[in-house]
Amino acid sequence: MRPSTLKKQQKIIDVATQLFFEQGYAETSLDQIIEVCGGSKQTLYSYFGCKRGILIQVVTRCTEQVGSVFQFYAEADLTEQLNQFGYEYLKALCSKQIIDIYRIIVTESRRDKELVDFFLSRGPHRFYQLLSDYLQVQATQGKLNIENPAQASSQLIGLLRGDYYQDVVLGLGVPSEEEIKQYSSQAIKIFLQGCKA
Repeated sequence: MRPSTLKKQQKIIDVATQLFFEQGYAETSLDQIIEVCGGSKQTLYSYFGCKRGILIQVVTRCTEQVGSVFQFYAEADLTEQLNQFGYEYLKALCSKQIIDIYRIIVTESRRDKELVDFFLSRGPHRFYQLLSDYLQVQATQGKLNIENPAQASSQLIGLLRGDYYQDVVLGLGVPSEEEIKQYSSQAIKIFLQGCKA
């Protein structure tokens, strides 16, 4: 793909992301996207197929950003790595962009089950598997005492999400950096108390 084409596509995704988040996916038209970024409907259709195709790209971008948090190194210190992961994960989870895309997915879920499946496969299900794989390696090395890494992964994510995620999704305010640090640190401490070998 030519750099100029890629640049145009990225601009369309940028503009669509902003409009989807500001006014909602259903309320955003292709005409509005074109008005901001230029071009034509024919160009949009050739790049993305339809407005839903643009949304798929927005979801992909958002999940990739969170996915970067789920990079683990078997040789790194377990406690240190989990603390860093916990902080970065909760921070990402409470970010405006992730909250906005989650709200769109929930809103569209009744009429577009394939979109939900795509989001889950690109996001939560893939992330939990990456964490589960890491916990399995740590268990194999004798650093963790867990029988079911997938279950342990789900429980750790649950500890980290706590009430913060629900509160932020419902618009009750985003925790401060210090609150995120303290909360995630406590969650990791509780997890390790129950699972560390």
